Order: sequence, then structure tokens, then C-alpha cells
Amino acid sequence: MKYTMITISREYGSGGHDIGKALAEKLQLPFYDNELIALAARDSGHGEAAFTEAETSHTNAFSMAVSRLAGGGAYKMPLNDQLFMIQHSMIRTIADAGSAVIVGRCADFVLEGYAPCINIFIQAPRVNRIKTIIQRDNLVLDEAERKLDRMDKSRATYYNYYTDRKWGDRTNYDIILSSDIGVEAAVELLAHYVTGKAPELK
Repeated sequence: MKYTMITISREYGSGGHDIGKALAEKLQLPFYDNELIALAARDSGHGEAAFTEAETSHTNAFSMAVSRLAGGGAYKMPLNDQLFMIQHSMIRTIADAGSAVIVGRCADFVLEGYAPCINIFIQAPRVNRIKTIIQRDNLVLDEAERKLDRMDKSRATYYNYYTDRKWGDRTNYDIILSSDIGVEAAVELLAHYVTGKAPELK
């Protein structure tokens, strides 16, 4: 049996984590965000920090060259790619166990053709996201703006590199939603959409 998976991609500061968690609770489904990192770290022996840092970088020609030299001329998969493949396997293991909500980690790409998916992208007006970052991270305006730009760029670079797609492209998702309507309203709308496409999740 193939279970329906819900994947959530999100702009930084848009509240995608909170919306995903609340949606999972409403639908009584397991929720994975940082939880997936913890599972991957536990099963692989790599620290959680390695997985977190990998999502702000990606393999490039220089790191591939260094890996070849370190391997005595033979190609050795760069650490970031190893970590991606570990998470790739973990996401599919989760999909084999039952329906779930997964935030980030290129889950929409990883599960394409493997399990039925409803792919969601959460966005928000820039001013709203900056306000959230200022309050949540206790930053001043210019610091929040720089962090937002840096994190969005990191997420886009990571996603684009490992999927060969464009992060935020509407063709990658079933629904794109602005969180400026609030978490509760967003969850109600998404729950209605999800259960309409996958009645077994009601």
C-alpha cells in the first residue's frame, strides 16, 4: 500500500514549520522537520549539526576535487552528498511506514514516483517575515533582513542543486499559500485541500 505524504517547502520566516506541525496534529499524522535530522543522525552516526550545516551548503566542483585527492585519486562522495543520501533513504523509510507531514529536505523530489504526495509551498510577504525573524531571533532590522536573504538563498541553492529544479517554482507544488492569513486559517484551508485529494486522511 502506498501512503499519501504531505511535503512542505517554505520561505524563511513564513511559519512553514508551525503550519506543518499544526496540520499534522489536525490530521493526526506523524510530523518530521528537525525530527528527521535526529533520526538520520541516530541511524548514521553523524552528528545532528552536520545535517543542519549541510542544508546551508552544497557540493561544488572544488569539494569534489578535494574528495578525489583525499581518496588517492579515486572518487569519494563528498560529505554533504552522503548526508543528503542518508536523509533521502530516511524519507522513503518514513513513507513506507504510513502517511506523514515532512517539512523541507527536498521531500517532494525524493518521493516523486515513490509515494503519492501533496506538495505545499508556504510563503509570506517580506515585511511579515522580517517582523517574525526580529521577534523570534531577537534581531534588529538590518540583521533580520540579512538573515532572511541568506537563509532563502541557502534553501534555494540546496534545493536547486539536489533536485535540478527551481525552489519556489509553482510547477513543483500542488498548492502555494501565503501564511499572512494566520496559522489557524492556513491549517484549515490546507486540511480541506488535503482531505479533498486524499479522502483516506479525513
